[in-house]
Amino acid sequence: MRILDLIKVFPDLYEARTAVHIIGPPGGGKSDVLKYDIRAALSERYGETFGFCGDAEEAWLLPTLDAPDIRGFLVPQKDPKTGEATSYFTRSPLYPSDEYMAKHPRGLFVIDERNAADLLTQKATAPIILSKLFGHRRLPEGWMVVSCSNRVSDRAGVIRPPMHLTNRECLINLDVDALSWAVWAEKQELHPMAVAFAKKVPGCCFSEAVPVGDGPFPSARSYTAAVRFLGIKAGKDKNGHVNMELPSDPLTQAVVAGHVGDGSAAQMFAFFKLHDKLPDIEDVLKDPLKAKCPEALDAAYAAMQLCIHYTKSENVNQIWQYIERLPKELQVSSACSLIKRTGGTLINSKALGAWVGKNRALVTNVLN
Repeated sequence: MRILDLIKVFPDLYEARTAVHIIGPPGGGKSDVLKYDIRAALSERYGETFGFCGDAEEAWLLPTLDAPDIRGFLVPQKDPKTGEATSYFTRSPLYPSDEYMAKHPRGLFVIDERNAADLLTQKATAPIILSKLFGHRRLPEGWMVVSCSNRVSDRAGVIRPPMHLTNRECLINLDVDALSWAVWAEKQELHPMAVAFAKKVPGCCFSEAVPVGDGPFPSARSYTAAVRFLGIKAGKDKNGHVNMELPSDPLTQAVVAGHVGDGSAAQMFAFFKLHDKLPDIEDVLKDPLKAKCPEALDAAYAAMQLCIHYTKSENVNQIWQYIERLPKELQVSSACSLIKRTGGTLINSKALGAWVGKNRALVTNVLN
């Protein structure tokens, strides 16, 4: 399942109160899509900010914990009514505070890197997955339990989960796809050349399998880190626009290769040399019918992404007149990117609206 599809279907999974286990390659965006995109989608549907617990940056990863850390320690005591010996579970440090849950009656509790934990620790999560139970404490009805894991084939220390856990949840295999990443990257305004390269050569940016050898390899996480570094190095021009010429000095290439590996880095920098074939955005806005328009497909991809990066409601007509000079398949991709990025508001443009009317079947097919 693509990330875009997961975001689309997740509110219904929440409504069904289904425990979900998302499995995908390392660095594929499992945790981030839950924390940001899915949480935002749920908050919008219910008109309230959803809580979130279980983030690796804020709390914990399951392989670093033991069973008592999850359910609490069992402590002996006397029953206050009968005086008989009994016991109780201490409060798990993972259990959200009463104050936080009062503020967020709905939320997502994420068990990250679940299948990389030892078997006893995984078994301790069963009451959480089945009944949202931590020792004697239970998550509120509005909270949903979601697990994330890598695949056994990823060589990430994963062990096969016990079947009684698998049978208690909906298992979703998450695919790595360039479109989902590009939609997110455009919203984040990452460098247009890097987004264009991801769309043109996705295999160099998002590896479908962990390589056999050791060393860095491309994933959504590592490619994004490389792109952010390149964006900082490129900087902006005197008009505040991003410099389309990305630096390619030996030190920069070494850092990028340290993120994505030598092979992917070499193809990235070969693609980035196309910057001199691109128009200035000022020329596009001033005269879209005469601005420089590359003929080569690689450069046309970069020109398309440059336009998407700078499209606003007040300039979409000029932008679209330029995009209509690009190859047909790039026009479809551009229209879909603009619709996704703006929630459809740019469809009010006369130029874009007229084009979509003529190519509705193509656009609908890509959006679905």
